[in-house]
Amino acid sequence: MGKLQGQTLPLHQQNNNDDGGVGSSRTFCPCSIGLSRIFNFKCIVVLVLSVVVFLSAVFWILPHRSHPSGFDAKEAIKRAATTQAYFRLEKPVSDIVPHIARLEYDILEEIAIPNMKISVLSVHAARVANQTNVIFGFLPDPVDSSSTPVSLSLLKSALLDLYLRDTNLTLTSSIFGQPSSFEVLKCPGGITMMPERLPLYDLPDILFNFTLHSSIDEIREHFIALKEQLIFGLRLRRDEHVFLQISNTVGSTKDPPVIVEASVSSGFRSPPPQRLQQLAQIVMGSVPTSNLGLDNSVFGKVKQVSLSSFLNRTIHTPPPTLPPVPTPAPAPNEPLWPSPSPSPAVSSSPSPAPLPNCHRFLRSHCGPARGKEPSSSPFPIAEPPSPPTNSGPPVSSSGIAASPSSLAPAYPPQMSSSISSSSSSFAPGFSYKELCLFWLFGLAVLHILG
Repeated sequence: MGKLQGQTLPLHQQNNNDDGGVGSSRTFCPCSIGLSRIFNFKCIVVLVLSVVVFLSAVFWILPHRSHPSGFDAKEAIKRAATTQAYFRLEKPVSDIVPHIARLEYDILEEIAIPNMKISVLSVHAARVANQTNVIFGFLPDPVDSSSTPVSLSLLKSALLDLYLRDTNLTLTSSIFGQPSSFEVLKCPGGITMMPERLPLYDLPDILFNFTLHSSIDEIREHFIALKEQLIFGLRLRRDEHVFLQISNTVGSTKDPPVIVEASVSSGFRSPPPQRLQQLAQIVMGSVPTSNLGLDNSVFGKVKQVSLSSFLNRTIHTPPPTLPPVPTPAPAPNEPLWPSPSPSPAVSSSPSPAPLPNCHRFLRSHCGPARGKEPSSSPFPIAEPPSPPTNSGPPVSSSGIAASPSSLAPAYPPQMSSSISSSSSSFAPGFSYKELCLFWLFGLAVLHILG
């Protein structure tokens, strides 16, 4: 039996060991094994880093939401401000936002328009460090009213002067510094400007216009090149000059497109109609081929080219024609005395001298042509008395001796000889009118003596 006990003892111990092993295995939970695998060193490091990054992101976003950067007006005020402008300040936005009211007051002191007030619409940091973009607008005063055309005209003039640097926008320098980069964003009715200033009385008539996909800023930057290329494209002469006006229908100096209106003058005058017709043909012919001579890489494609009403009216109006000179018709009753007539036009071919303007009953004495005998006159012309043959003085019917002077003819012998001679013996120094007067005078004398 001792052997059996000795033999069974290892079996009992084996069972105890097996039970103990089983019991020991039952004391370890499977969850503890999973947790030990999950919460290893690498997982803990990644978890800590993730929490740090998340908390830093949260704390970085929250201050911006609690303290927003910049300023924006209400949407109703922005919609009411139909005219808006922009400039830049060399100050950080944090220095500008607390002084919005002072900024509006300074702008109003510089641009004072009747029945209008100024409102700052937005103040935000620029892309450049320590610089701020400011947008302000003009509202009617009161807001529910409308702006008058006179106020809008004054406003456009003031904004263009600021844009062209003719006047400066002066603000409180200790707070805002010096403004720069002034721009017009929008204006009712659009804006029109001339990069080169000319007096109004020297402005010639607009001949044509075209559209470019550029802004007014870009046109001003390349204005000299634009003008030189147009002169070449239009084939202008040396005494001809081109003048340009630039318009934007929205009223913005920063946004495209622009409408360019061109005028051409020749010595401070408009070219003649023939030259205007040539320019019209050049403009309409060079658009599809040479782009009016403009560089596409700088100005883009020329669009919507059209001739002005002045040029259309000029080239389609026929030139004035002089009325024909009326030929004088023969009057049924010609005047008794000749009327003064203008000197006849000089003719290249010789022509016979015209007949004198005499009465019908004198034409027989004047003669139809030079060198012919006149026709018979209705009044016979008496020959002058011959000198006496006796030596004594003649005795009149009353018995009184007549003196030689009383017996002399009443007209000089030269006149009587010229009257009695034929028309071929006319004195070369007399004209037809004078001869007609001599004939009348002689007939009157003969009638008195007879």
